[in-house]
Amino acid sequence: MIFENNEEKRSTLWRTVLTVSSVIIVIIAVFFLVKLFTGNPLEGTWISEDSGAVLEIRDDGELNLTGSGDDGEENTVMTYTVDTKTKVFTVHTDSAYTEGMLSGSYDYSIERDILTLTEREYGDQMVFEREQR
Repeated sequence: MIFENNEEKRSTLWRTVLTVSSVIIVIIAVFFLVKLFTGNPLEGTWISEDSGAVLEIRDDGELNLTGSGDDGEENTVMTYTVDTKTKVFTVHTDSAYTEGMLSGSYDYSIERDILTLTEREYGDQMVFEREQR
């Protein structure tokens, strides 16, 4: 056994182990709380119920829209910003070709695994379902 006859050394070792394990537990709890409340709620892969388009939203500020176009499958990479306080999702495009695809600001709502994007200017809605992995 560790430090068989020395009660003081065993007590010091026990306090050290308890202190280190308590600090590790607190650090893990803080990490999960920060991830829970500061994460991007839109991050993930969403599939349109109407058109079958796939919207892949990454945490690095880029989104990938894959959908059925006139010439077949289209794959477009765009940038976005999310304001979680006002629940506004803004998509930015670089070229005039993709200007009308998804460009603009949307109010978003997430209920369970359903994402609803409501265009702020005209009120048009797009409904997406989260892809199950």
